Amino acid sequence: MSETLYQLTVRKGPKVGEKFLLETISLTVGRDPVSDIILNDPEVSRQHARFTQTDAGYQVQDLGSTNGTFVNGQRLESDPVDLQPGFTISMGSGVTLLYDVVPTGDALDATIVDQSSLDEMSGMDNLDEAMDAAVPDLPLFDDEPEVPADWEPDPSPPFTPPPPPSPGPAAPHLVATPEQDEADRQKRRNTIIAVTAVILLLCCCGFLAFMWFRGGDLLLEALGLI
Repeated sequence: MSETLYQLTVRKGPKVGEKFLLETISLTVGRDPVSDIILNDPEVSRQHARFTQTDAGYQVQDLGSTNGTFVNGQRLESDPVDLQPGFTISMGSGVTLLYDVVPTGDALDATIVDQSSLDEMSGMDNLDEAMDAAVPDLPLFDDEPEVPADWEPDPSPPFTPPPPPSPGPAAPHLVATPEQDEADRQKRRNTIIAVTAVILLLCCCGFLAFMWFRGGDLLLEALGLI
């Protein structure tokens, strides 16, 4: 297999500008969460296309997608197609990927060490000398700071926060006893009986007054005595 690294860059669709490194023998692209490259676009099928590594790079194959896979504008059939750096792969009309070689210039610049530094370090006898040369001398500090001769401790006592206020006595929690409940019920019954008795007494007084003034004559007339 080729040692050249390849990548896919999203030019259109979700995750524009994101790069996907092709570093496995085979990987799938689709909306399915189990896909190696997930592209959540309505034009992309759940299992849309497969990229397979070859001796010359990678090839792409459509997996029976609904909206098709296109390489440089040409729709793929069932057979895989070899890719060349700079080819564009479209999935439907919503996603476009650029197939290209991973640039190695920046990576090499980050890993190359100055040759002059290596030559200088190779002439040293041990690792300590190499570390001393690589790390600049730093100022050393005494274990204890220097105290002025005229310094005196502050005579004022340290600040002590006041104690928190103590909570007051809790209000007694009154609970009604069975005796009190029974007394309340008896009081209500007596009140009802008294009110009923007063109402009956008033009714009787009214009836007697009516009979005294008018009812007697009406009763006698009804009995045929008058």
